[in-house]
Amino acid sequence: MEPELETFRDNVDSWIKQIRREFTEFSDLPGIINENADNIQHNYELIYELKDEIEELKQEINALKLIQIISLKQKMNQKAEEQPQS
Repeated sequence: MEPELETFRDNVDSWIKQIRREFTEFSDLPGIINENADNIQHNYELIYELKDEIEELKQEINALKLIQIISLKQKMNQKAEEQPQS
């Protein structure tokens, strides 16, 4: 075989091997992308759950504040009622 033809054939073989190797690397990407997408979705779900829990805690805190205010007003009214009797 002529040297040029032999060189060309070797080059084509190496190009094919390189293309196959790169294609294999590329075919691995969808799995990684799917895993990352699933992780992102899971993180968003956790964020929304935490957001809901924070909202519930805010409502509970507001309820506790109201209870505390009512309790303080009742104590103040009791003291006000007791003072004139003294």
